[in-house]
Amino acid sequence: MTIQHRTVDIEAAAKLWKDDLSASQIAKRFGVSRNVIVGLAFRNRGLFPWRGAVGRKTPSKRETAQAARTRKQAPELKSEPEIPPTAYDAERLQSAKLLHHLTAGECCWPLNTGGPYLFCAAETTGRYCRNHHARSLPKNEGKA
Repeated sequence: MTIQHRTVDIEAAAKLWKDDLSASQIAKRFGVSRNVIVGLAFRNRGLFPWRGAVGRKTPSKRETAQAARTRKQAPELKSEPEIPPTAYDAERLQSAKLLHHLTAGECCWPLNTGGPYLFCAAETTGRYCRNHHARSLPKNEGKA
């Protein structure tokens, strides 16, 4: 079985794109799939400018008012409590590594809160070293 490759004229496709044709409409004209045109547009962003919210209607006053009411009623999301650094973290900073330098068997606990982020890198059999694994578990408050 042979696969036929169809070529797409990038400049012609870009012109159709600028004339507000959809990726599906352009694809039909060239006899290719929509994904071919989307990929082409992604790789040639200079020729295929971003369209923003093309095809979307502006919301009516009723929809805008309803959205505002929904925002007012929405509960605030609770953020995770920050785990404060310890003396152990300060000691580990001496041998800390960047994330892309970590290998399997090294602790991936972040030691600082600002970039560049540094990670513990202590030897471990799991995701975190023994110290950081214990800190990652919730406290058993109220249990004896």
